Amino acid sequence: MNYALVLVNIKGLGVKTFSYIIPDDIKDKIKIGQAVLVPFGRQGLVNAFVVGFSDYLDESIKAKKINRILDETPLFSLKYLKLLEWVANYYCCDFVTVLNMAIPMKLIDKNAKTEYSVEYVTSKGATKRQIEILNKLQETGRFPLIDFERVAKTTRATMKKLESMGCVKFHTDEIYRNPLSIFSDIKKEPLSKLSDIQEEVYQGIKKKINSPNPILLHGVTASGKTEVYFKLIDDVIKQGKNVLFLAPEIALASQLTKRLARKFGTEDVAIWHSSISDGEKYDVWKRLYNNEIKILAGARSAVFAPLQDIGLIIVDEEHESAYKQSNPAPRYDARTIAKKLSQYYKAPLILGSATPDISNYYYATNNNNLFEMLKRYNNAPMAKIKVINMQEYSKAAYKSVISKPLQAEISDTLAKGKQTILLINRRGFSTYTQCRACGQVIECPNCAIPMIWHAADKKLKCHYCGQESSFPDECPNCGSDALRNSGMGTQKVEMLIKELYPDARVERIDSDILTRKNAHIEVLNRFQKGEIDILVGTQMIAKGLDNPNVTLVGVISADASFNLPDFRAAERGFQLLTQVAGRAGRGEYLGDVIFQTYNPDFYALESAKEQNYSKFFDTEITAREEFDYPPFSQIIRIIVSCENNFRAEKSAMEIAMRLNTMTDKFGFSEYLSVLGPSPCVIERLNGFYRFQILIKNKLNEKGHSFVSKFFDKITMPKDIRLAIDVDPIDIL
Repeated sequence: MNYALVLVNIKGLGVKTFSYIIPDDIKDKIKIGQAVLVPFGRQGLVNAFVVGFSDYLDESIKAKKINRILDETPLFSLKYLKLLEWVANYYCCDFVTVLNMAIPMKLIDKNAKTEYSVEYVTSKGATKRQIEILNKLQETGRFPLIDFERVAKTTRATMKKLESMGCVKFHTDEIYRNPLSIFSDIKKEPLSKLSDIQEEVYQGIKKKINSPNPILLHGVTASGKTEVYFKLIDDVIKQGKNVLFLAPEIALASQLTKRLARKFGTEDVAIWHSSISDGEKYDVWKRLYNNEIKILAGARSAVFAPLQDIGLIIVDEEHESAYKQSNPAPRYDARTIAKKLSQYYKAPLILGSATPDISNYYYATNNNNLFEMLKRYNNAPMAKIKVINMQEYSKAAYKSVISKPLQAEISDTLAKGKQTILLINRRGFSTYTQCRACGQVIECPNCAIPMIWHAADKKLKCHYCGQESSFPDECPNCGSDALRNSGMGTQKVEMLIKELYPDARVERIDSDILTRKNAHIEVLNRFQKGEIDILVGTQMIAKGLDNPNVTLVGVISADASFNLPDFRAAERGFQLLTQVAGRAGRGEYLGDVIFQTYNPDFYALESAKEQNYSKFFDTEITAREEFDYPPFSQIIRIIVSCENNFRAEKSAMEIAMRLNTMTDKFGFSEYLSVLGPSPCVIERLNGFYRFQILIKNKLNEKGHSFVSKFFDKITMPKDIRLAIDVDPIDIL
């Protein structure tokens, strides 16, 4: 072929391809998926991706030559490209934006890591000392050069001299940087024998393995879902196919990968998430593309890794909102893309959770694709849950935070040499800083939300835009010095626990500690080894931890998740409480759980106390149907923002009016409900005033296509920002 069709890596060009002449010296090397460097107008040389070839070119086009191949290893296949095109269409996003998100551009710039090795050739013409060195090399065989120089007690100059004499030969070897090297102490173990219930579920799933719809495994915490996954994985690997295994967060993905490596070996297992280095990503990506990996585990971005010949996809903790990228675009959901992948590869998709997503449970029930394990492994008892009404106990609580019953349980747990988990689903020291004289709350200058005090850094921080400031000497509103920190976060709870139990080993885990690579793994490993008595954390510690020595879980503020103005608030709160309660009593010792709450009669909290998903689902699905919320519609959220409040509102009103006009014109009004515009719950963010329009789509793909085409034709003024969030995780 004489011409390559390339996608130029410039935003705004969409999926348009450009033809370039293939120079003779690379004709036998160039492949689809390779990154190349091409001249492009005034932009000069830019990165591009080869997506096809042609022997023909319109005579009116004056094609330029490809400058060079940036990396001979293809980064994607044609099937992969079609998946990214679907993602761009589904999430109403520019294709190049999707491409840059899915394929990190640093992969192109990152060369493979290499090292020199040395091989013996002959001793002819060598001196006595050189012969000693050569004899040593002949004994060891081909050896890394730097290591051989140390072993043979010689220098690089001597080795280069031997090379020039023809006595040795140098080689350049590519080194695989394995992110699993942190698990170097792992010993391979056989798969566990399944219990009767696990075996029944395993056999049932096998019968449904060719189902075109996702299979949902609803198993209570510690019921043994993972062992069922492992048995299914083993079957797929024996068939010569590969497995994608997703976890919602980096900490969970790391724990999962360790368990997979223990069962299937480190050679066949790889991990993918945002915290592994660029070099590690480069090497893992190449091995995936070359079909050298059997099992890929990772967080949401792993759904875009080029795993070949997929035979099974597992999404564990499928209810977790962390699978959805809320910002920046594309605002994709890894679960939705996993479903599309399963269709592409005709591979089964298994969703697993102790607290399934309401919509997925509804679909699985209707499709007869639901499997349940409602008892713990070997019929172990569930943890005993006690609800503490803080309306009665707050006055006697330590600093109004740690109730007397919870203090007593912690003391008892420490005395028995067992471990405690304390959940407070907010990081930082306090939740807001308020003037006691005038009531003013210190807000972020860019966002309409309170700044959060971080005692460790002695800074007020905005958790949305990252703005930081020192604690003010006086109130900016009235000049009073009566500023006080109120509310609480993980740092404050950690401090209070250390005050109450000075001899206990207390640690904290939240997203603030993720700034240091593998910090979360280090803390979790120490907790697993029993080197930490009390672990304080956010929702990161609510799932995936399987530590038999944890006999107490305390939830400091069980109401926190219920009080958000979002239709999923009750579901999220129920899931969080049920999941964290499942961390207690997973071994031979009974577990205790304490929920501290100011609203003990709330239906979601009552269901969580009883660990009764079915009861919660029945109440929640009735409300969803009444108000046409998912699964009875698809939500598409439009956010219009501007630094000028009036301009933002005016633009949002114009869009809503045009949407209503178009739905009326095509007779879609009954199936496409346009709500708003209205100010967002967080009215100002990063200095921009925000208004939202919600669309309830009951036309499935047809309605989605209608909305996509509508916004394709809209040109917004330069000062207006438009964000389209398909299937949003919240409406804040």
